[in-house]
Amino acid sequence: MKNLFKQILIGSTSVMLLSACNTVWNGAGDNPSVAERHPISVDSQVVTLTLDVDPSSSELSAVDKARIKAFAYSYLSSGHGPVTVTAPTGGADDNVGQETSADIRQYLYDLGVSYDSMTGASYRAGGSGADRQLVLSYTHYVASASPCGIWTDELKSKYKNVAHPNFGCADQNNLAAMLADPRDLIAPANGSPSDATSRVRAIEAFRDGTATANERDETIDATVVN
Repeated sequence: MKNLFKQILIGSTSVMLLSACNTVWNGAGDNPSVAERHPISVDSQVVTLTLDVDPSSSELSAVDKARIKAFAYSYLSSGHGPVTVTAPTGGADDNVGQETSADIRQYLYDLGVSYDSMTGASYRAGGSGADRQLVLSYTHYVASASPCGIWTDELKSKYKNVAHPNFGCADQNNLAAMLADPRDLIAPANGSPSDATSRVRAIEAFRDGTATANERDETIDATVVN
């Protein structure tokens, strides 16, 4: 009889503890997902390049070309929107600034930036020489997660048997750092045009009974090991 009473008492206690964990101690918001705990935010930033207007030179210098080349490659890999070439106005060297702007746009085009991806602008600037600069700019996106090293409520997390505040923080920060283009988290990238000719060729070959699969090279010996 005593053994039966002990079994009933132990069973009742276990049920009470389990129900307490589900209703009293842990709530719906006590164990959020990693993405909810350490969300990745995407912010837009403006990348700029300033070049001095040199009235004594009729062409871009080698240093300016090297800087523009690095700027253009960075834009082609991670830039969005147009490249804006802003020239100074309101001075005696306005024609020099406009000619330099044209040279820059031509050089950008030679590097692979289409004219449709360029736009012009101007700003009021007095003086000459170092006081008058050309500004190239474009927009790109940066992804970042919440900082790690959160040690608050550590004991409470252990008491409730839920993940600690730092859980998944390193993974989210590494994911944000590895994104080739953070804007993909906001909207999908533009797809390249479909190759209609290749599709039609495959359909015609299928209708003619021609094999559409790649030919197998019998000289290659491969073994799959489980």
